[in-house]
Amino acid sequence: MPIIKLTVLSVAFNLTAALSKPIADKKIVSVLEQMGGTFKLLLGIVCTVSVMLMIGLTLVIKITNSGMMYR
Repeated sequence: MPIIKLTVLSVAFNLTAALSKPIADKKIVSVLEQMGGTFKLLLGIVCTVSVMLMIGLTLVIKITNSGMMYR
């Protein structure tokens, strides 16, 4: 769920920045674009950590099952 939430927030901030570009101040648009970029960075971090968690769990399961196999 956090991955979906971060994706939606990133798209929402970038879309808001794109739609408000003609009518808003440059500073506001810049802040919205930076927030969208920050959510993209957080999304990358969460995805990387989740892949590392899956690899770690797989290794732990593999090591534990191989120890039981020799008995």
